Amino acid sequence: MKRRKWLEGESIAGEIERMSNRALIVVREASGVASLAESLAGEFGYAFSGNQVAVDALESKGIACELVEDKDAVSLIMDAEQGITLLVANFVDVETAGRSFMSWKSALGAFDRGIVEAIRAAGWAVNQTAVLGNPADYDSALEELRENGGKFRQAFRMERATAALRAASEFDFAVAQYLEVQGADAPDMGALSGYSKAMRFAWSRAELLDTGENSHQLAAVYGGFYEHFRHVSGPKLSYAAVLTVSRAAYLIGEFERPAAALLRNGKVVTACCGSELEAVLDRVLSHEDLAGSWLVVNGSAGVDGLAKAIESEVAGVLAPDYSEEEFAGLSGVEKVTAIASISGLGYEALQEVRSVVGGVLVQDKDRAAINPMEWTVLGLAQPLVDDWEALLFGAKVVRHTDSASIAIVSGERLIALETGHYSSKRAWSAIEECGIELANTVAVFDGPEVEPATLKRMKVLGVRAVLLPISEAQDSLREAANECGLVLLGMSKGLRRL
Repeated sequence: MKRRKWLEGESIAGEIERMSNRALIVVREASGVASLAESLAGEFGYAFSGNQVAVDALESKGIACELVEDKDAVSLIMDAEQGITLLVANFVDVETAGRSFMSWKSALGAFDRGIVEAIRAAGWAVNQTAVLGNPADYDSALEELRENGGKFRQAFRMERATAALRAASEFDFAVAQYLEVQGADAPDMGALSGYSKAMRFAWSRAELLDTGENSHQLAAVYGGFYEHFRHVSGPKLSYAAVLTVSRAAYLIGEFERPAAALLRNGKVVTACCGSELEAVLDRVLSHEDLAGSWLVVNGSAGVDGLAKAIESEVAGVLAPDYSEEEFAGLSGVEKVTAIASISGLGYEALQEVRSVVGGVLVQDKDRAAINPMEWTVLGLAQPLVDDWEALLFGAKVVRHTDSASIAIVSGERLIALETGHYSSKRAWSAIEECGIELANTVAVFDGPEVEPATLKRMKVLGVRAVLLPISEAQDSLREAANECGLVLLGMSKGLRRL
């Protein structure tokens, strides 16, 4: 009998403890909240308090929810007797909310400060309260409760607390940036252009890499890289592969027609564009130096194309997606990584950031479309229709290389590429030294530092047309082009990268 009473007592105590759990829900976006509450109440006996958005969402499912004001959420969390073991919260981002109001004063009053303060308080109350700020976390929270007797482990609360405190700090920083732009007597032109007085980087670690650029270095991927790419098969990405996949995506995004390219260690090896992807792919895969390169296509590589790429020992393949047949051909291939582009192959970033001594260097991503209508024919010789197409193709390739670069193009196929030199003159010298056939080709330079003698030499070797950025030396270049009969075009927008 004593044993029975003890069990009954334990059951009653457990039920009281179970019913003492209370979730506070203060949200602006109620997606998934009602379903979460149903599971919390039905499986773990949770009671609920929440703001008006939460009350409306829960009552639609017949779940009772005590109404609280956003401003009172912090005091509820900090009072241990209230039994708040879970906070579910989200807020409207500052940029979106700020656009809805005419003045910075009214915008300040409308920002979700009360909700953010509740998130911050839950982060500080990590010993008792778990905080969920993303609907993607709801299922994992329920699994946590199911696996641990209806309780959150300290490790789970700690993980969510760190995310909560980061979110709160990002909110404060965003408000500061908003005031910097909107609240001053005179507008800050730098801030309006996207370059605020302070810059914040707060990326979550996406993946630890086995090594860095060298085997003795450590490395990791941060941010939303894997929001844009999906690992399909083969080895995980290396440091060099992450760089290569990023540049490959930017490069292939230039082309609307079928296109393919090879890249290695973030560098363009070759590229081709045409009317049929199968023919384009054959040309690219006929390159003499495929081994270790990444193949990128803007369509289906096909079973045969993938088989040839694998046979040629490419390091990886990047494509918009893979058919069941293609996936079957990739399965079991241990040395080739296949990556699918989730968001499409194109520009994803607005700014480029590079580390320098003591800080970072930031510039706008060169997203301006290359428009041949903006080019100027500098000499007397006029380009043919085929020349325009070839030069446009070359310009699209060169803008994704390292300066100083020169691309030699035939049709819409890259014949030769020299990149990363200390001068355009040296890049041309490297082309000449390799002894390739230049008859009926065109050339694209990414910088204006081209000598008149170089143009004459190019004409002798068979180059029909040259495209380069316009500079103060254009008169001497025009004279040299007219003298040898070379087609010379200038572009007002440079293509140079560091």
